[in-house]
Amino acid sequence: MEFRSQARGTRGVEIAKALDPRDSTASGRDHPLLQFWRKVQAHYPELKKKHAKLQEMLAQKALAASGFLPRVYGWADSITSDNPVLGFMFHMTERNFSAGDFNINTLNHPGTVSNQNMGLMAIVPIFDAMQTIDSIRTAKHLIRQSEQEERFTRMEASLLAIDAYLQLLLAERERALSRLHVQASSQDLEQAVQLMEQGLVLGADFYAGRSMSASIEQSQNGYTSKRRVALVTVNTLQGEAADAEVPVVGSLSAARKSPVKPLGQWVQEAFLYRSDLLALQSSIAAQHSEVSRLRATALPTVNGFASGMLDSDNFNTGGRSYTVGAMGTVPLFDPARDPKVKQAQAAEEQLRHESASLRDLIQNKLGQAYAEYQGALQDAEILGRASSDARKSTEMMTELYREGKKTIVDLLSVRQMQLQTEIGYWDSLARLEISRAKLYFLSGELDDYQVQQIAKEIGESAP
Repeated sequence: MEFRSQARGTRGVEIAKALDPRDSTASGRDHPLLQFWRKVQAHYPELKKKHAKLQEMLAQKALAASGFLPRVYGWADSITSDNPVLGFMFHMTERNFSAGDFNINTLNHPGTVSNQNMGLMAIVPIFDAMQTIDSIRTAKHLIRQSEQEERFTRMEASLLAIDAYLQLLLAERERALSRLHVQASSQDLEQAVQLMEQGLVLGADFYAGRSMSASIEQSQNGYTSKRRVALVTVNTLQGEAADAEVPVVGSLSAARKSPVKPLGQWVQEAFLYRSDLLALQSSIAAQHSEVSRLRATALPTVNGFASGMLDSDNFNTGGRSYTVGAMGTVPLFDPARDPKVKQAQAAEEQLRHESASLRDLIQNKLGQAYAEYQGALQDAEILGRASSDARKSTEMMTELYREGKKTIVDLLSVRQMQLQTEIGYWDSLARLEISRAKLYFLSGELDDYQVQQIAKEIGESAP
């Protein structure tokens, strides 16, 4: 299961590199969405945090593996004393006894004796009750957990980048549409002034039409404010100043197909590829290794040791000695072991229940995203036809207005309806694209390749 997930990620990276316009073998220039996406990946603090955690787990594995290696210690000391026991011992370790040192008075009153001692000691682990092996196994699981968490956070950053870019693209489209309708309504009012002066338009109709034109202009201000908010979100994600301008190109195409996969397949793929679920499974495996390690503390431990010492009173002569041996310890009674094992088992059980809860949450979120996609797809089809009808209605109403068969109120009412319908249509297209990206994210498949595909489908036409 993990191999399949990693294989998909590797394939996505390779395809992304092949399509990367910065590569000398690629054709075309870099899409602004891809430029923005890379900046978000580079700035996203949570992704940096996950990468730092991965480095910590790699260090943890190296620390656990050090349990197989011997420990070497060095020491040096200098002691001066008139203690008879120390004096006798110093003479022995220095190999410095003389016949006079055995005199009773000398043994009782050795005078001041000095000793300089230095040496090396090595402790070699022979058997440590499986502590090192289980610690390394736990560290490996934690490394895989950190890798999957980093991958999931990377996909999370990709989804945020796509959503922010599409929201800004939608805001650009809405502002452009409202600006066109404001200009058109202004021209209509200028013509109405001329017709009113000729007595062909009633004053009441003219002032009612000007009020409706103000409503259209007000909507333009609203869409301009929406663009400012979207721009702040985009700049925050990429670590730029809030008011920095961002190049936005592309168009939301109406040629979107419904996902060919049924909902059940999306859910099954999520259970296979969702990085946070895989990370949780690695966490369960790590906790299981921890339970095994705690149980193994009932086994004996065996260490070998060796030391070499040099003792001297004048740094010119002295005695050398060494000690070699092995020592085993057996924990006959440890009242804390069973509670620790039970605590670790309870933590493992909690993780297993958390995994089950996450699977339920994944299925629920995917069901919602799938329904949102289907709803946005149906809305796009309906509003696409409605937008076409609204444009034709405005064109026909314009002709009737110029012929004097309709009033300025009728024309601006139809124009206002056209604006609302077109805005709704483009909003449904944005929701369609965002919900499609969310489906890939929730199923664990929003890799670099999918981001490249979304940028390719958006294209580089003016918004």
